[in-house]
Amino acid sequence: MGEYGPATTLVDRLIAHASAMTMAEAVDLYRARAARLVIQGPEAERRALAKARRAAAIAGLSDEYDRARHAAASAWRAALPETQGPWLLVGEAIASAAGGLVVNDTLDDAAFQLLIGPWRQAIGTMTPVGPGLARERITRR
Repeated sequence: MGEYGPATTLVDRLIAHASAMTMAEAVDLYRARAARLVIQGPEAERRALAKARRAAAIAGLSDEYDRARHAAASAWRAALPETQGPWLLVGEAIASAAGGLVVNDTLDDAAFQLLIGPWRQAIGTMTPVGPGLARERITRR
């Protein structure tokens, strides 16, 4: 497996993107997450995060889940622009997306979509393309 379980390649891509995120992408991610919080409420996100943590524990991926969330948020913090901004919200969206990828196969679809949704809306689906990459594809949409 990899450092982040079966989703290692996808988590690595997310981390690489987070470490080189443009200001425009950060603003888009901020808006996507803020909209999700306004529409669904913070309690829905807390429930989704709790479900993800339980799914990770059941699948034996707790360490991978925690590492992915930490690495993704750390990559973003290291790349933070020097300008002031609401960057904590962006870091939380990045960490939620990374954690969601780790438990993709064991998490219910509603919780998965809540965690990965802001990233997908702002950045994209992270669906690999090219020969031999089909097995890494996350099929939920």
